[in-house]
Amino acid sequence: MLEFYEYKELHSEVIMYCQIIENDIKWIYSFMHKGDEYELRDTLAKKNLGQMITMLKKLDQSDGNPMISASDYNFLNQMREKRNYWCHENYIEFMYVVGFFESNEYDKSCRKLIKDHDKLESVYKNVEQVKLKAKEIYKK
Repeated sequence: MLEFYEYKELHSEVIMYCQIIENDIKWIYSFMHKGDEYELRDTLAKKNLGQMITMLKKLDQSDGNPMISASDYNFLNQMREKRNYWCHENYIEFMYVVGFFESNEYDKSCRKLIKDHDKLESVYKNVEQVKLKAKEIYKK
């Protein structure tokens, strides 16, 4: 079980990974799409993660040679749910339990946090590599 300060630190990193992945998806789309990537990137600022995944998948698969696999797109869609959970639900599951630090609810949340943190850290690194590859391939 994590100390509470460790929990908060990992939780913060999970949110950070989600934000960076979402932003990198917007950059990947901007690099792949015709036109000025900076102007396009500005127009995407208000698009949510679900919209961006759908748009990127369609564009990425349009040439028959996608940079991102179908299983990775599936995980990105699951990531939306994970992000929503970690932003809106996780603390509620154990904070109202008296002596939560010793509770099963906190233990379960710790295990889930560690698992999601490690997976999102890996995805964050992979998406960053795709972003750099897209920037190189689609230089304008």
